[in-house]
Amino acid sequence: MQFELLLSNESRSLPSVRAFARETLGQLPLSAEHAQEIEQLIVNAVSDAIDHAYPPGEEGPIILKVNDRHGRLEIRVRDHGVPQDIEVLERQLHESDGTPPLLFGSPMAGSVDEVHWLAFGPEGKALQVIKWLHDTNIATQADPADLAPFQQDAPLAPPQDYDIGRMRPSEAVEISQLMYRAYGNTYFNPDVYYPERIAAQNSKGSVISVVARDAAGDLAGHCALELNQGGPVGEVGQAVVDPTHRGRGLLDRMKDALVAEGARLELAGWYGDAVSVHTFTQKSDVKHGGHLACVDLGISPETEAFRGISVQQPQRVSCLLYFHWLREPSARTVFVPQRQQEIIAAIYENLQCPVEFGAVADPQGHATLTVKFEPGAARGSVRVERVGADTVYCVRQAKRQLIERSGARVVFVDLPLNDSGTPRVVEDLERLGFGVAGVGPHFAEGGDLLRLVYLVAPLARDPIKTFEPFADRLVNYVLAEQVRVQDAL
Repeated sequence: MQFELLLSNESRSLPSVRAFARETLGQLPLSAEHAQEIEQLIVNAVSDAIDHAYPPGEEGPIILKVNDRHGRLEIRVRDHGVPQDIEVLERQLHESDGTPPLLFGSPMAGSVDEVHWLAFGPEGKALQVIKWLHDTNIATQADPADLAPFQQDAPLAPPQDYDIGRMRPSEAVEISQLMYRAYGNTYFNPDVYYPERIAAQNSKGSVISVVARDAAGDLAGHCALELNQGGPVGEVGQAVVDPTHRGRGLLDRMKDALVAEGARLELAGWYGDAVSVHTFTQKSDVKHGGHLACVDLGISPETEAFRGISVQQPQRVSCLLYFHWLREPSARTVFVPQRQQEIIAAIYENLQCPVEFGAVADPQGHATLTVKFEPGAARGSVRVERVGADTVYCVRQAKRQLIERSGARVVFVDLPLNDSGTPRVVEDLERLGFGVAGVGPHFAEGGDLLRLVYLVAPLARDPIKTFEPFADRLVNYVLAEQVRVQDAL
């Protein structure tokens, strides 16, 4: 569900804002108390924008957006007015003397989960409010016996036939239980611990879950295709198989079912982030035709557990992004700095995708981008949809907010490879400590993305296990780039 209200900065707009907020929130599974508190927060935010966003006597737009994305309610109040010191506004939100933080004079209480100010440089600012509508964690509702860690040496179940198919809504609880028993509470995507979110995401098609059922109808495994990028690709992940049913090809069968779903959706391909704590997943990706495209340095926290392999990691966990084509790759023209052309050409050669490099131009106009922070993974990401003359300024602001205010330990930036202004931005972002990590094929509606990464703490090479020669080459290159850009700071 998505709604957008465009209004002028006039006080007489406020009754319409209140009516819009009340009717919209009334359609969501919110308690009357929380709906009323969020309604008042929206009205106060718009009222503040009316009073302060633009100089006295100047007319300007205010945009109110409400987006319910499979249980994640996001509200934005955006203006294009006078730039503000976002750091001061964020500090006022998140630093307190022990009393509840105030927003427009009222305590935020427990009605929302996250509140942030977002900077858009000369294009104004936005207040971002996030509320999770499904907030019942499996750990609080399941019998402890159903959450006991898997015993890796448990005896195998008798040979039997398995049913591989799409999950049923009633199986969402079992999926959360499987994930908890395999990973504890350390899996970096917290949605897997909330059965209502799993059911809602599958109902709306943003996630496609496939399960393996044993002869008794109980779940023996789970794997999902997440449609989490802007382009025609999906991520295969959330994989788990009960150890008593291992060695029977269940993971491969579930992946095959998901690949068929991806083909039905006419995706260009699918990808998986293979962990580097071990090489098992990397071997599987290569065996099934995967092509290494990117090194996601430090994408997961060191607290992520791999039961039976390693419970505590010596550093943040890096993953290798393997891409699998579902259609024949077509030739493309990309724009990268001269320094990176050799490695980018090697990545496209490994992808078996023809590529040529275009002429560089200075970026023009204003940038458009989205910023995301995932607290469970302490990871920030900036997706640049359009490169502009102010891209570096906007990314710099976002980086400071993500690290200094939100506590991110790693920040990724994705730039459009089909934009002739991207090379100039890359060179400027290198001066901020960002290094090239690889390519995201078809990750955006307009084509491929170039991924850069900033690490708060450096990573050692030894804990990053690799399986194939090209993985050795790309990991070594990406780590060397981190050293180069950090030494230049």
